[in-house]
Amino acid sequence: MKFILIRHGETYANSLYNTEERILIGSHDAPVTYLNDTGKSQASITHSILKDTQVDDIYVSDLTRTKQTASIVFPHRTFHYTPLLRERSLGSDQGKRASDIFQSEDAWNYHVDLEKDTLEQRLTKRVSDGENYLMVIDRCRTFLNQFNFNEKKTVAIVAHFHFIRCLIYVLLNKTPDLQMFELMIPNAEPIVFEYDGNQFHWVKY
Repeated sequence: MKFILIRHGETYANSLYNTEERILIGSHDAPVTYLNDTGKSQASITHSILKDTQVDDIYVSDLTRTKQTASIVFPHRTFHYTPLLRERSLGSDQGKRASDIFQSEDAWNYHVDLEKDTLEQRLTKRVSDGENYLMVIDRCRTFLNQFNFNEKKTVAIVAHFHFIRCLIYVLLNKTPDLQMFELMIPNAEPIVFEYDGNQFHWVKY
């Protein structure tokens, strides 16, 4: 089996990340999280890369930005939409400006501070009504349980930054470590994993 992992294209909210207007996105689904022109262009480029690739099934997060990406990358195809592929939920904090949330010292009890947190803290912290990384990893495993890895087919997965980070570790059967939080997942670029009968390997496309 071969998996093609695709993060959604850039959104307006993504473009605000390094500004004072940054918002906490999580699994928020609103116009601010829809693809911007850059994101649509990124998805179009990936369509050109993959247009001659035989893809048997396509699984897509049920959030709008992934649906938009999938419809550009794989036009005229049928998709399997599932909430299992959603981004890590930030609960009641998502959709709010980061500068407003982080004014409260209590916020650091729920959000990952990459410079100070231990591995355990990074994996287990969560907003009370949101998810931590261990919960996302469980969702990854639940999603993958439906597949027979020895089957000769190619499956595309259109999902999100933090979800794909976790999914990569599950595919490689790796225990989460600090390096997981350094994995960069570019918008709309295909990442390919292939099963050799024993384990998955990250392969260049």
